Formats: sequence, structure tokens, C-alpha cells
Amino acid sequence: MDMSFRGPWAASPPRLQIFVSDLGATGVVRNAIAIANQAVASGFDVRILTCRADGVLRGELDPGIEVVGLLRPGAVRLKRSAELRSAWAAYRRETRSWRPHILLSAGNHGHLISTLAWLGLPGAKVLRISNDLGHKLSNGGALKRICRAVKLRIAFGLADRLVLVSHALSGHPLMRRHVESGKALLIPNGVDVRAVTAKAGEPCPHPWLSESHVPVVLAVGRPAPQKNLQTLLRAFARARERRDLRLVILGGTVGRDVEDLARLANDLGVRGLVDLVPAVPNPFSYMAAADVLALPSLWEGSSNVLLEAMACGTPVVAATSAGDARVVLDKGRFGLLVEPLDEEALASALLHQTGERPIPPAKRARELDRGRALAAYMQLLNQLARAPARNAIGDVHAKPPRRKLAVAR
Repeated sequence: MDMSFRGPWAASPPRLQIFVSDLGATGVVRNAIAIANQAVASGFDVRILTCRADGVLRGELDPGIEVVGLLRPGAVRLKRSAELRSAWAAYRRETRSWRPHILLSAGNHGHLISTLAWLGLPGAKVLRISNDLGHKLSNGGALKRICRAVKLRIAFGLADRLVLVSHALSGHPLMRRHVESGKALLIPNGVDVRAVTAKAGEPCPHPWLSESHVPVVLAVGRPAPQKNLQTLLRAFARARERRDLRLVILGGTVGRDVEDLARLANDLGVRGLVDLVPAVPNPFSYMAAADVLALPSLWEGSSNVLLEAMACGTPVVAATSAGDARVVLDKGRFGLLVEPLDEEALASALLHQTGERPIPPAKRARELDRGRALAAYMQLLNQLARAPARNAIGDVHAKPPRRKLAVAR
């Protein structure tokens, strides 16, 4: 598939604006950066809008990409939802001023603020559905669930294109009519195998992973209920009774969830065997040095961490609820799958994958290389850039014909 840009804009290339809440080490941000860098290489004028312009992954952006921080530098850090609300006025002002041809909200957290900021402004609007929808609509009281569903229905209806990162997302009731109309396009997440393996070869700074001969379990991700790290801790404590192990959780060291994890580790008697490490620019050296990568998430869209660990050649254990883990692991052929809340099954899986005959990822990651996904994004962006723009949201071009879910090839 052709990833190069082909269009009559040599003097004035199409403008692509991508929104993410920050530039921290998350899968959403890594994918947004990959899309932005490829778009620049394909001839687009690209900029990133974000609440805060700092973040450990900023250095991975192409130097030609402008980064616009929407909040005042040095502003007190708030919860993400509060920061998004605070950034709305600046988001709309910047969008109206720059007048991008294409506007992309890269992760679920940004879809509502993006939809509100885009209202009435020209340009093709794209929402990348990066995470599971069901968990949001099943939490809280009935009124809260209804409000969430209404918000999502409005946002999805006003967008011109919806990009789904896994097959699982296409089955949600709110997505059904968009799949049938052709508005929703499936572009599965991929992994840049070459870049990951290159960085995986760098020395790992953690002493347990660089000096110790004790097997190490690694989990990567912000400590949040979604990641189900408390179940992992309990499973680790069980496995530790049968084999000497260590656990490294890479992704955060502050906040209530981290405090709860530390308290639970202490209650389980394994606090000295668990290390909570802040996010780092290069997690791949950790993955390559670990004996097993654990992904016990209660929900995901399509986990970058799972793909990256497999690219590093690290055995993996994933929850059946972790997005498209079943597909990525081919029902257990390339790693172990367990039910997300089954502590004993998870403990046994950790022991198996740190034992003498783990199930390796083999060359599975090569089949899921990011190049295919980026080619599909460039095809979509080229199509939208060529479409005759209009002033109303959701009216950039005629809707595509009704069809089955389109899959990037």
C-alpha cells in the first residue's frame, strides 16, 4: 500500500492536526506520534495539540512537527478530565486560527472535548477509537450510563470517520450503524519491530533486570483500575510461594492507585520484591530483559505493550479481556491467556512463562508490523485531504456506501 502523499499541494500541503491529552508514555501517544511522523514524511503539514507540551515521548516527534501546549506552562497539574475541560477554549481558538484540513482525536479521552472544539469549523473530523467502549457504559447509575451513551452517540455521529483499532470494538451497539454505513474503518494497531528491537538492545538500568539471576515479571502501564494490577500482585504473591520472583511495574510512582498497590504489596508480604518505576522513554530495554510480560487488563482496545513485548521476544501472559489479546496471541499459540480475575490461573501462567519451557512469541510480531497500519492511515488521510471541504462538521464529503466493516490490508 502506498504511504507517500500524492496531491496537488506542493506549495501549500494539507494541514493535519492531532490531539492527545499529553505526551506521556502511553499507547495512544506512541500511535499518535507514529501517525504524525509518517504524515510529515508523506507531505502533510502536521501539528500536535496537547494540554501540556512536555512529556517523555516528545523527543520522538519529527522536528518539523509543531507542538502546541493548550494550558499555561507551569500550571498546577490536575486530573486529566479537569485539564481537558480547562483546555477547551484554547483548543477551539487554536483550531479556528490554524484551520486544519483534517482533525484527528487520537484517543478516547479526547473525543468529547474535540467534538465540542470542532463544532461548526471546517475540516474532516476523525475519531480514533482507541479503547473499549463497554466498560464506560456499564459503570455507575442508570442516568450516568445514559448520559455517557448519548455523548458517545453524538460524537460518533458528528465525526466523518471512525477508526477502530481492533475487531472487538466493531461489535458494540453504538458502533453498529457506523460499521454498516462504512463510516467506521478498522486499522489494527501494529508495532515497529525494527525500532523496538533496536531500542531493546540498549542496557536496562534496573538492577533486577541487568544484574539479578532471579526471574522478573514486568507490567507496563499507568497504575489504574483498568490495568488490574491488584490481581497481578495477588497472583505474584501466590507464584512467589513456589518460586523466587521479582515484579517490576513500569508506569507510575505517584497517586492513589500507586499508594494502594504499595499498601497491598506490604499486606501480602512482598513489598521488597515489587518495584514501582516511573515511565521511561525506552521501556523496551525493560521488556527485553524481563522473563515475562504480564498484561492482566480488564479492558483494552489493542495493547501496544503486548505487541512491543512480543517484538522483544519476551514471553507474555495476557488476560482474555485485554482487547484483542486472543487474536494477537492466536488463542494461546504465541503466549498464555487467562481469565482476568483468576489469581491462581495467573500465578500458574507466570510460573510457566518463567520456567524452563515458556511459550515464546516466535515471529508473530513481524506479522503485525506497524507499516501496514501506517499505510492505511496515509490512505485515509490522502482521501480526506482530496475531498472538497465544507463548513459544517460531518459534511466534508458524501458518506461512503453501506458495506461490511472495512479492514486495512
